[in-house]
Amino acid sequence: MVAVCLALAAGFSLCGCGKRAPPAMPQMAVEVKAVTVEPSSTITYADKVGEVRGSQEVDLRARVSGILLKTHFEDGALVQEGQLLFSIDAREYRAQVNNARAQVASAEANLSRALQDVARYKPLLADEAIARQVYDNAVAAASQAQAQVDASRAALQESQLGLDYAEVRAPMHGRIGAAQVFPGGLVTAGQTLLATISSDDPAWVYFTISESELLEFERRNQSRALAADDPMRVVQLILGDGSVYPLPGRINFSDRALDATTGTYKLRAEFPNPGHRLLPGLFARVRGTGSTLENALIIPDRAVQEQLGRYFLTVVGEGDKAEMRPVALGQRFGNRQVILSGIAAGDRVVVEGIQKARPGTPLKVVPVKLEEFDRPATDVDAGAAAGTAAKPAGTT
Repeated sequence: MVAVCLALAAGFSLCGCGKRAPPAMPQMAVEVKAVTVEPSSTITYADKVGEVRGSQEVDLRARVSGILLKTHFEDGALVQEGQLLFSIDAREYRAQVNNARAQVASAEANLSRALQDVARYKPLLADEAIARQVYDNAVAAASQAQAQVDASRAALQESQLGLDYAEVRAPMHGRIGAAQVFPGGLVTAGQTLLATISSDDPAWVYFTISESELLEFERRNQSRALAADDPMRVVQLILGDGSVYPLPGRINFSDRALDATTGTYKLRAEFPNPGHRLLPGLFARVRGTGSTLENALIIPDRAVQEQLGRYFLTVVGEGDKAEMRPVALGQRFGNRQVILSGIAAGDRVVVEGIQKARPGTPLKVVPVKLEEFDRPATDVDAGAAAGTAAKPAGTT
């Protein structure tokens, strides 16, 4: 009986051990976007942060003293050359003009009498009816009267200028800042700042380049003199919202020496600004053309990942599974990165969905074009990729 029970127990045990484990669930494919690497000839470019400034800036100061009566503009408005901006109490200067006019009239009357004396004495002198001394005295008196007329007219012009200066007008076309003096305030000639006008058409954009970039620029252009329309002088402006300013600019100034503190070299680009879209104080990216790369392998820079000082790309490998490959980076320009080694033409590089594409993960690939990424990244995945992709020293 005991033997039968043991046999039955052994049988049940064997039956339990013979159960099969449930089959593993297939791994779901992760949707990613990928670009196909194609060798191409590309003209590189470099973006530099620049600051917009007015091409001219004038501090308005009155040329006469007095009480400010009125302002004739709104703060921040565009003003035209010759436009009336401030009115200073002109009563004192108007009185000076009236007095000067009276002095001119008196001097002209004296001159008229002196000329009449000369005209009357001249025939008498010819008839020897008067002594020459009398005639000479009359001529001298006429000359003195003429000098008095000239002096009084000059005094009238000076007083008229004082009256005219009581109206402060815009010396040029531009945008005016806030008024610094208000009606009722005392204005001192040559000292009191009334307002500042900036001319922003054309607009100037100042930016800097490194010493190595300067040397490369000079090396490539040492054999030719750059004309104003040379491609190396023509630049674009990328605004804060990522849009390209429609009018090209040109480099019209380079500093005389490198900045000893920063080791950078200052340049200035001039941009037409007829719509006054470029306001002084704005920051934008100045984009200049660089060298030409032949058969370069180029990808969006968002695809580059950095780990412990090494750089990797996630590519679509065999069986459409994610594969990480170490790569060597070349030049970076804009949102594009040159890859020197680690991938080949025809490889598909993941540019969106990188965080989900772990090695070995099946991928559902959505093909995209490289040109779709020639704009600032806005999605979360791109931001994460950019945050982990520190670029090597020397790339721009």
